[in-house]
Amino acid sequence: MAWHPSALRPVALCIAALWPLAANTQLVISDTLTGATSAYLWRSLGGACLTAGTYASGSTRIPGCNGHPSYSGTVQVGGVAGRLPDPVGQGALRLTNGDTVRDGRNSADQTGSVVSDFTFPSSQGLQVTFTSVTYGGNGYGGTTTTPGPGADGLAFFLMDGSRPASDGEGAYGGSLGYSCSNNKYNADGVRGGYIGLGIDEFGNFSNPDDTSASGPGFRPRSIVLRGGGSITWGWLNASYSAYYPSWLSADERSEAVRNTCKSGKLWDYDRRSWWGGRLAPAETTQPVLTYPHIARSDLPSTQPIANQQVVSLPTRGNAIPITYSLKITQNGRLSLSYSYNGGAPTPVLTDQAITASNGPLPSTFRFGFSASTGGGSNVHEITCFKAEQMATSSSSAGVNAQQASRVQAGTQVYLAYYHATNNWGQLTANSLLYDSTTDSISLATTANWDAHCVLTGGTCQATGGTTVTAQGPSSRALLTWNGTQGIPFQWTNLTTAQRTALTAGDATATSSRLSYLRGDRSQEITASGTGTFRTRTGVLGDIQNASPTWVGPPTTNYPDTWRDRLTGTQGVEANYSTFQSTYATRPHVVYAGSNDGWLHGFRAGANDAAGNFSTATTANDGREVLGYMPAQVLNTIHSTTASLSYASPSYIDNAYVDATPGTGEIFYKGAWRTWLVGGLGGGGNATGQIASRTATGTGTIYALDVTNPANFSEANAASLVIGEWTSANLTCANVATGCGNNLGNTYGTPIIRRLHNGEWALIFGNGRNSANGVAGIFVVTFNATSGAPTVRFLSTGYGPSRDPQGASGKNGIAFVSSADLDGDRITDYIYAGDVFGYVWRFDLTSSTASDWAARSTPVFSTGGLPITTRVNVSSALSTTGAPRVILNLGTGQVFPQTATAGATHASGTQYLFGVWDADMTRWNDIGTTARYAALTGATAYPTVAASELVTQTITAVSGTNGEVNGYRAVSRAAVCWRGSTVCGSEAASNNHMGWRMALPGTNEQVVFNPVMFNSLMVVNTLIPAVDQPLSCTTTASAGFTMAVQADTGAAPATSFFNALVPSSVAVPTNTGIGGVGLNGTGSPSFVTTKGRTVLVQQNNRGTGTAVEVTPSASGKGKRVNWIRLR
Repeated sequence: MAWHPSALRPVALCIAALWPLAANTQLVISDTLTGATSAYLWRSLGGACLTAGTYASGSTRIPGCNGHPSYSGTVQVGGVAGRLPDPVGQGALRLTNGDTVRDGRNSADQTGSVVSDFTFPSSQGLQVTFTSVTYGGNGYGGTTTTPGPGADGLAFFLMDGSRPASDGEGAYGGSLGYSCSNNKYNADGVRGGYIGLGIDEFGNFSNPDDTSASGPGFRPRSIVLRGGGSITWGWLNASYSAYYPSWLSADERSEAVRNTCKSGKLWDYDRRSWWGGRLAPAETTQPVLTYPHIARSDLPSTQPIANQQVVSLPTRGNAIPITYSLKITQNGRLSLSYSYNGGAPTPVLTDQAITASNGPLPSTFRFGFSASTGGGSNVHEITCFKAEQMATSSSSAGVNAQQASRVQAGTQVYLAYYHATNNWGQLTANSLLYDSTTDSISLATTANWDAHCVLTGGTCQATGGTTVTAQGPSSRALLTWNGTQGIPFQWTNLTTAQRTALTAGDATATSSRLSYLRGDRSQEITASGTGTFRTRTGVLGDIQNASPTWVGPPTTNYPDTWRDRLTGTQGVEANYSTFQSTYATRPHVVYAGSNDGWLHGFRAGANDAAGNFSTATTANDGREVLGYMPAQVLNTIHSTTASLSYASPSYIDNAYVDATPGTGEIFYKGAWRTWLVGGLGGGGNATGQIASRTATGTGTIYALDVTNPANFSEANAASLVIGEWTSANLTCANVATGCGNNLGNTYGTPIIRRLHNGEWALIFGNGRNSANGVAGIFVVTFNATSGAPTVRFLSTGYGPSRDPQGASGKNGIAFVSSADLDGDRITDYIYAGDVFGYVWRFDLTSSTASDWAARSTPVFSTGGLPITTRVNVSSALSTTGAPRVILNLGTGQVFPQTATAGATHASGTQYLFGVWDADMTRWNDIGTTARYAALTGATAYPTVAASELVTQTITAVSGTNGEVNGYRAVSRAAVCWRGSTVCGSEAASNNHMGWRMALPGTNEQVVFNPVMFNSLMVVNTLIPAVDQPLSCTTTASAGFTMAVQADTGAAPATSFFNALVPSSVAVPTNTGIGGVGLNGTGSPSFVTTKGRTVLVQQNNRGTGTAVEVTPSASGKGKRVNWIRLR
C-alpha cells in the first residue's frame, strides 16, 4: 500500500523537559546514604558517619553516627528533627557535626572523610552528581545581625584508582581534606588526586596563602575546582629522594611538604657544600603539580551556602540543598555545574580540556568526600551520590519542568528539545511512516534534519551520524526592530540605545557580542582559556515553552466575497482563492522561538502543484531562512549581571523568545498576506523569569509578514517586520495614559481575526504580572487601506483587589479564543480565562469599535483555581431547542524555574470543566441566522459557580498495555440542564449549568491547551515531578490523556482509546474509559489516513508517539451536530 504524503500535514511538538539523546550508560553507582549502612564499601576517616546508623567498630562500610567515638562528649545536632539519630531511610552521610551556640566548641577542629573502597573505570568517561547541605553552625565570623560563614567547607574529589583508599586524606582547614596545606603541620594532600571540588564557606580553598600555590585569594561563599596533585611526604620521598631524603626529621618533612605546596616547585633538602656540609634547603626551578586552581564561581550574598547558624534545633529539611554535576568525557573534557535549591544549573566550567594540565585520565578513579571545621563549625552532609559512565557526546538528563506545546498536522513531526546544561536546544524533523503490513502510522526514529546541527555543524547524531557543514553567520537573514521599523541585525543598523544595551559594562563598545549572537564562535572561550564569551554546545539555544509552528500553503477556508451577517455589509476582501493558488507551492517553514534570543524559521520542503510534498524546488534540510530578535530581547539579552547575560561564561538561564507563535491570513493594505504573530512568554524581563504572583513583568507582541519566504532577506527587513507592541510603547485609543502598564508577560498565542467594523485584528491576552495587574485583552485593528494600527484594551476590571488568595496578586489572561456564532467568519465574541479563575466573554458584535467591552461579570468562576490555558468554545445540539454554547477548560499554573528555586505548580485539587454560556438573549435578538440556548425568562445572568455543575468522577482501573501507564474510568452522570426537562418535569430537578471533574493525581493539573476533536474535549494533564533535592530518588512527571464528552464530561459510549484498552480491563458499571496514562506533553494532534485516526504527541521522555484512537467515540455519526466555534 503506497504512502501518500498529501494525506497529512506537518505535526509540530515541543518537549517538556531536557531530553538526553544517545546516552551510553553502562555502569551506574548509586548510594542514597539514607540508611543505617551504605550500599557500597567506603573507607571512613575522622567523624564521617551515617546519621541513621549506629557505630560498629571494624565495619567495612561507613559507620553510624550514633555512638561514634569522634562525637563523644558532644551533641549531635541537625538531621530530621534537630538531633540525631535519624530514622532509617531519612538519613545522610555526615562529615562534620555542628553547633547551636555562637562561637561554640561543640564541633570545632573536626575532620571527616570517606573514600571509596571500589574503583570506577574512566574509559567511557563519567558523570557524577551529588547533593550537599551545610547548616547548623556556630556563626563564626558573624554577628547577632549578620550570619557568619561558619566552618571551612567540604570537598568532593576524584583520585587515581591505582592508589589505595588510605591515600585519600588531604590537609584539614582551608584545604578541605583534598589539597596540601601551606601552613598546617599535617600538610599532606591527597596522593593521586585528580580533581577536587571545594564547597568553600570560609574562603581559603582559593587562597594561595593557605592552600597550594595558585588561586585568586580569599574567596568566601564560592564553588572552587582544583586540579591534581600528590603532594605528600611519601610521594616526594619516593619520587625525588635526592631532594627529599628519608633521614629528614618529622619537622623537616612537614616543612618540606609545606614549602613545596606553597611554591609549586620542588625543594632540595639535601644540599651540600663542596666539602660535604649540609646547606639550607632551597627552591629548585622544577615545577610540580600542586592541585592548581582551575575555576571558581562566587555565590552572591543572597545565596548562602550555609544557613541556620546558632539555632537550637537546626534541621536538614530547612537547609539549602546544592546539587552538583561533574562530567569528564573519555577524551578528558570537563564540565561542572551546580543547582542551588533546585534552581537552574549554574555553570562553573564547560567542556574544558584538563589532560594538558592534569595529565591523562587514570584508568580508574576512586571517589572521596571530605570536610573540616576550625574555630567555625557547620554540619556538612551529603544526601545523595551517583556516578555513571557516559560517552563523549552524551547530554544531560535531568527533568526540570513541563512545557506547553502545540501540535499541528503533516508529513513530518517537529520535535523540540532543551538541554539545561549549557542551555542548548534541538529541533528535529522526523517523518511520519505508514506500514501497509500493520496498517499503522509511526514516527521515524532517525531525523531528516536537526536545526542544532544545521547551525552548529559537525557530526549529527539525530540524523544517524551524518556530517553537516554549519550555516555561517553571514548566510543568515537576521532581523530586529528599532522602534519604528524592521532593520537588519547588523551593528551599523542598530540605534545608539541598542548598541549601548549590547555593550553595557564593556570597556569598549564593539560589535563582538552582536557577532556572537549571530552565531560567530571565534570569540568563545577556548580550551586554553583565551576568548571572551561563553562556550556554547551549539548555536541553537534551548527551546523550552515555544512550540514549533509550521507554515505551508494558505489553507484557511475563506471566501472570495465577504458579507457580515449581523450588519449586512459587504467586505473589501476579495480573491482569496487566487491568493491560495499563488502561494500553493511556497516553501514550508517551521518557526520556533528559542532562548538564544531568536525566533528561527527553518525550511522544510514544499508542496508541488498537485499538493504533494516535494523537495524538487525547496530542500527539506532545516536550513534557517529567517531569524527575528524582538527589540525587548535585544535590550535584555546582555546584562551587567553575569548570570543573566547570555554570552557570559557565568550565564545560568533566562527566557527570551519563549512563547509559541501563531499564524494566519489577513487582508492588509488591500491584499491577502500571511502573518506570524507571537509573544515572549516569560522572556524579556531584565531581572530574569518571574516566579511570583506579585512581581511586575513586561511583554512584547511582534508581527511578521511571512507570505513569501523567497523575500526573506536582511534587505527586506522593513517590509517583513509589521511591528512590535510592548509594555513601554503601547498607546490605546480607549485608555488615556499608561495603557502599556496593562501588558505583562505574554505567554499566550495571539490570534488574527476579522471584526464587525470591517477591519482585521490581532487579538491577545494581556499576559501575567502586568504593572496594573488587571485581566483583559488587547485588540489591535488595522486600517483596511493604510494598514495603520489602532490598539484598544478591553479590561475586566478584576485586578489585585480581587485576588482570591487575598494576597494582592496580579491577575492576567494568557490565551484567547474566538467565537463566530453565525458562520460568516467574522468574530462575535472572545472568550478567555484569567489567573484568578474567572472565565470572561468580550463582546465584539458591534460595528463601532468603541462599543467593544467585557461582560460586566464573569461567565464562570472556578472558585479561585487558576486558568492559564485556552478556553475551548463549541456548540452542542440540545435534545430539545437551540444548541448550547459550551466552554471547556482546565485549571492549573506553572511558575518557572529560576536560579534559586525549581519550578512550582498551583496547589490543591484542580479540575476540568464544561460550562454552558446561557447569556445568549441579546445574541438571539441581533443574530439573523443562528440562535443559541438561553435561560428562559432570564433578565440577568450571574456568574456560574462550580457548585452549579454536576460532578463527573474518575476511578483508577488496573490493566496492562506497553504503551499505557494506567487507565481511568470516567462516570456518566446526567447533566440536568437548568430550564430543561432532562431529569424530569420539576424545575428543582434540573439545575445544572454544566459539569466538573476533579483531577485525582498528586498536584495534577492542566498546563497544556485542551483541544476539541468532534464532540470530545481532549487534554493532557500534568502530574508534576516530585521535587526531592535531598534524595537520590527521583519521581518523573507523568500525566493522563483525557477524552470526555465536551457538553457533559461523561465518558463516550465507546472509548476514544478503545484500541489501547485490553479486554482484561474491568470497567465499573455506568462508566467508560475516558483517560489513559500516555504521559503526553503539550496539545495532542490527530492524523487520519488509510481509515486510521492516530493521536500524535510527545511524551515525558521526549519521544514522539503515535497511537491509534477510535474516532466513532467522538460522536461521528450520531453526534455530527457539533460545531467548533472559531
